[in-house]
Amino acid sequence: MRGRRTARIVLLMMVLLGALPLAGCWDRTEVNDLGLITGAAIDKYNDNLISLSVQIFIPRAAAGGGGTGGMEMSGKGGGAGSTFVHSATGENIADALSHLQEKMPRKLFWGHAEVIIFGEEQARSGIGDDVDYLMRAPQPRERAYIYVCSGKARKSLEMQAVLERDSSEALREIAKSKASMSVTMTELAQMLTDQSGGAALPWLRQNPARSKHNPDSTSNYTNGTAIFKGDRMIGVVDEGVTRGILWLRNEISNAVITVTPKGSRGTVSAKLLRSKTRLIPHIKDGNWSMTVRIHVETAALQNASSANLLSSPVDVKNVEAAMNAEISDRVKQSLKKVQKDMKSDVFDFAGEFHRAYPKEWHRNKARWDDIFPRIEIKVEPDARLLRPGLTNVQSTTKAGEEQ
Repeated sequence: MRGRRTARIVLLMMVLLGALPLAGCWDRTEVNDLGLITGAAIDKYNDNLISLSVQIFIPRAAAGGGGTGGMEMSGKGGGAGSTFVHSATGENIADALSHLQEKMPRKLFWGHAEVIIFGEEQARSGIGDDVDYLMRAPQPRERAYIYVCSGKARKSLEMQAVLERDSSEALREIAKSKASMSVTMTELAQMLTDQSGGAALPWLRQNPARSKHNPDSTSNYTNGTAIFKGDRMIGVVDEGVTRGILWLRNEISNAVITVTPKGSRGTVSAKLLRSKTRLIPHIKDGNWSMTVRIHVETAALQNASSANLLSSPVDVKNVEAAMNAEISDRVKQSLKKVQKDMKSDVFDFAGEFHRAYPKEWHRNKARWDDIFPRIEIKVEPDARLLRPGLTNVQSTTKAGEEQ
């Protein structure tokens, strides 16, 4: 009888001990206790300090409560005051974030940060330590999109978003469209640790309202690409050169090519359907060279020329030849600017030579900065117009006029 009672007590204790781990949630953090960071900006404050600005979502605004509260902040970051921007300085991001947290009634949470923007001065002084923190810390999203902007990065967070909830969401949607350079934090970390020693990030320059580049009164900016050597920005290239960089990096996916075909009046615009770029390295008699083969498939989007794309193979060939010339010109522009002038391998030529000629690469990798600018590049574009369309308005009109 006593043994049976002892067994029951032991069984009961085992059940109770087994239930303890199921008690969970003792260290939970309620959503109502979190300050959701939707975007961050990193600026150089002085030689020893940086300024960290965060765009924080206002739940009351989303619920229709209105108002942005007090504190030292700006409510320009989103439509109808849905976010505010708050800043603090520190010796690094971790230090500045701790000072930010001291002023906030809620625990700051990076899990919803969609973009991270570096100011120009900070980018030129080096972003390696900042990226190191963002990759080490558990909360920042590795798929957050990275930008560099002219002037102070905080101003980019404060831009008014007309169609999206806030400026961070607008920049994220632009990056996802792949219409220009698009880089995530993981991709940036990979570029900074790559053997090529070069990196490229999307560049923003805000245009003033009612200016030559911005006839509207809304916030507007010019796109480009910031070129890095190591972790330091060394220059900026415009949209035309950026297009060539995207061709070389095999990252172009959303583009319209407008050309004037030979022997025709007017222009033809073709939409990009598919594109594939192959980099083929060669080393012969000590000479390093690269063949760039770009296969492009397009569909006619608008024919504002006299070319008959529907029934004239010659006109179609002329359009394809004009597209080849356009692609080749863009690629050569980017090579001249980035390879020859800036001498930064943002195309990962180093990786291609390493994979194709591993022994030769290991013997010469210390001299890569000298080899890269002298590599001879041969561009071989192959554009195909697969879908000429069902009608040819210009040709029909011309025929009617001749009759």
